[in-house]
This record gives sequence, structure tokens and C-alpha cells, in this order.
Amino acid sequence: MNASKTKFMSFNHNQQISIQTNNGTKLEEVSDFKYLGAWMASTEKDVKTRKAAAWRACNSLNKIWRSTLPKKFKSRLFAATVESVLTYGCEAWIMSPRLCKELDGCYTRMLRTVYNINWKQHITNKELYGDLPKLSQKIRERRTRFAGHAYRSKNEPVAKLIHWTPKHGNRKPGRPPLTYVDVLKQDTGLDVMDLGTAMQDRRVWRAVVVRGHHSS
Repeated sequence: MNASKTKFMSFNHNQQISIQTNNGTKLEEVSDFKYLGAWMASTEKDVKTRKAAAWRACNSLNKIWRSTLPKKFKSRLFAATVESVLTYGCEAWIMSPRLCKELDGCYTRMLRTVYNINWKQHITNKELYGDLPKLSQKIRERRTRFAGHAYRSKNEPVAKLIHWTPKHGNRKPGRPPLTYVDVLKQDTGLDVMDLGTAMQDRRVWRAVVVRGHHSS
């Protein structure tokens, strides 16, 4: 391990944490860091980064969007080159209603760019989207599918993290921030106990995912 390149974050601790290597080198504690292209501490910061990267990818293809190529082709190209950038790592996002609305708005503006529809042209979202679901709906489905798969992977550390809630420490005063479990409860309409039971059974969880997809 390269100590100079290794950082760590601590959560739910009131006291300062110190970690050092076997040779006595102290590791630097940080409030946030990027891992595999995603920011760890804040969904909002990660979403902001994803949006900027997706717009760069979208704008780099302006010649194609302004062309007379078929809409179906543009849709498939957009999904492969832009939407994939925007939704990278979305399975782990903890999204509030405000953030869902913000992402849906961004996705709508991108679709207008892809289909070469300027702001002067009045078109309903139903006409614009066609058979496409809202981005927040896609993210919800990907998150719930991932959660079920991870929970059933009992030999992997992520299985314990999916259903984890802190047992020590105190939350700060004010409205508590959403947790991953909170979002899964909103996604499915299930309470904490029922979440684990449903995720354990692949067929039951698949039905929960599909039910949420159709009710969104």
C-alpha cells in the first residue's frame, strides 16, 4: 500500500480518528474523495459531476443531433454515449425529491438537444419522451435491482452494507439526511423488516421492482 496515495474517511464519529500503517506512517483523513469515478460523501456532488460530464459528451455530438438521421438511431446513440455517462454509479445514489426533479429536468433538456428541438418549439413531454420513462424512474429501477442482487451476495461485504443502519453515535440536530435504506423504503413502499425478506427471494424482489416501475 502506498501511504502517500491512501486516504480515509470516517463516519458517525465525534472524536478524531487516526489510522497509520505498520511502519508508523499516518494516513490522511479527508471529507470526500473520488473512487472509480464517483464521489463518495455526497450524492449531490456526484450528480453535479455526472451532469457536467454528460453535457460535455452530449455537446460533442452536436453535428449528429442536428442531422437528419432517424430518431431511433439518435435515441440509441444517446443512451450509449450520454445517458450512460449521466447515470454512472446511480445505483448508489441517495436521491431526494428535489434531486429527482433536477435530474428529470436535465434529461428533458438533453432529449430536446438530441432531437434538435429548440426552446421556441412547443412540445409536450409526452411527445418528447414517447415510450421513454423518466430518468428518475430508470434510476429507481436500477437501484432496487442492484440492492436485491447485492443483498443476496452473502459472501460479499456489500451484502451487509445494503441493510445497514448505524447503531452508535448521534445524528446532528435538524431534519435527518436520507439514508440508502430510507430511499429503498420510498422506492418499494416496504418497511425495514420487509425489505430484507423481499430481497432474499429473487422472484418476490423482481415483482417489487416491476411493481415500482409501473407505478412510477
